[in-house]
Amino acid sequence: MKHAFARAVLASLPLLAAYPAHAQEAPEGQPAAEEPIVVTPVAVYPAAGLMNGHTHDGGEFMIGLRYTRNSYSGANQSGTDTVSDAEVLAAGYTVSASKMSMDMVMLDLMYAPNDTLTFMVMPHWMRHEMTMVGIDPSNTGMPMDGMDMGGMDMGDMDHGHHGMAFGQSMTHSTQGFGDTLVSVSYRLANTPGFKAHAALGVWAPTGKVDRKNADGTFAHYMMQSGSGTWDIEPALTVTGQSGMIGYGAQASYRWRTDDANESGFAFGDKAQVSGWVSYLVDSGFSLTSRLTWEHEGQILGHYNGPHNHRTPSDIQANYGGDTVLAGFGANIALPVGGRHRPQIGVEVGVPLYQDLNGIQLPEDWRASVSLSQTF
Repeated sequence: MKHAFARAVLASLPLLAAYPAHAQEAPEGQPAAEEPIVVTPVAVYPAAGLMNGHTHDGGEFMIGLRYTRNSYSGANQSGTDTVSDAEVLAAGYTVSASKMSMDMVMLDLMYAPNDTLTFMVMPHWMRHEMTMVGIDPSNTGMPMDGMDMGGMDMGDMDHGHHGMAFGQSMTHSTQGFGDTLVSVSYRLANTPGFKAHAALGVWAPTGKVDRKNADGTFAHYMMQSGSGTWDIEPALTVTGQSGMIGYGAQASYRWRTDDANESGFAFGDKAQVSGWVSYLVDSGFSLTSRLTWEHEGQILGHYNGPHNHRTPSDIQANYGGDTVLAGFGANIALPVGGRHRPQIGVEVGVPLYQDLNGIQLPEDWRASVSLSQTF
């Protein structure tokens, strides 16, 4: 029996900033007293690409909106090596992906009933788009066979982009609501110089896993908007601050509790470790730099209905691997609202190292933009 580990996503913790205030004038004839400083803390969240990484004081409510885009293109990769179309064809595939993108829009709702616990609900919407190209010189455009129909012999049925002629390209997409994260965070430490919290999240399978192509076959595994499994995601986040410098680390994993979903498969477990530093340029404005390691296992199981085997994206072994990314960002607390100011965050990440299972498109970059307000 298998279990899947997972990805966790998480986030960071506030950098505390301070505002110096003006001093009162000394009475005439008396020496000026040392200026008193009035400190107003402002929480600046470090990285827009992190999720569920901060907590709130009792009674606070936060609403946030986040957009993330991941882009993949170029030559396919196996392990750490680039593979040509000829090598992909020699591995038994007649169609290959040339580029892909994944867009996600996430709604963050957080509430702290007291100073110890913070609850979060995060529904999200996602869209996948992939461009395929025919790589078999012997395919002149006639219908092709070779599709696994779950025991059914479909003969020479036209399989859409899976029967593409050599050099022909086609772009297709799927979109819809993904899984929903519900989590609770428990504060372990909460001092001005050091903060820590543990989080336990549950992913509810609200996304679809039965999306199909026009010919009735299942779409590529990664183009399903949900996992179809109940997943558990524990995480631990620690942050610190010394003067204008902030730092932090986070570790998490997403464990798939089921061996297979209603469509016959389960995505691999995901694990993630991040470390970051930040610099408070000015009160309410910080720059961040983050290094992240991500691991994802291969897909377990197999589609239990009609599906194709002509592209690497159709095969479970061509999913997952290890990636190391460098992220750079900026965070701004807008000059309105007092202590709870609206915040905008931007982060761009680029892979430094990718060791991919099977044959896959490598990731080029990812970017995140966030907007949040605490009440």
